[in-house]
Amino acid sequence: MNQYSILNAVIYELLIELIEIWPKLKLNQWVRAALNWCRADWVKWRTEQTLKDVDRQAQEIVKEWEGQEKPKYEIIEHKPDGSRAQDLLGGTMEIKSTWRRD
Repeated sequence: MNQYSILNAVIYELLIELIEIWPKLKLNQWVRAALNWCRADWVKWRTEQTLKDVDRQAQEIVKEWEGQEKPKYEIIEHKPDGSRAQDLLGGTMEIKSTWRRD
């Protein structure tokens, strides 16, 4: 559930738009008081909207990646050569591409 007043967020947005049209409106003490009162709710609402937009964009990117052909490569694991380091970590690994140029 929302932790903010959507009405306050809308009022803040409306006041900002009106101030862009009539800049002198920002000098009005009632408008300044309303902006100060509504700012916290507007920040929470705006943050929520931005995060939803980021989630939507991330989902679009994932769908785009899923539609692309996966790279073709082969992973080769070599047996340890008997050294202490390779006994602890395992043998060397190598990645080879499975495609070739003609």
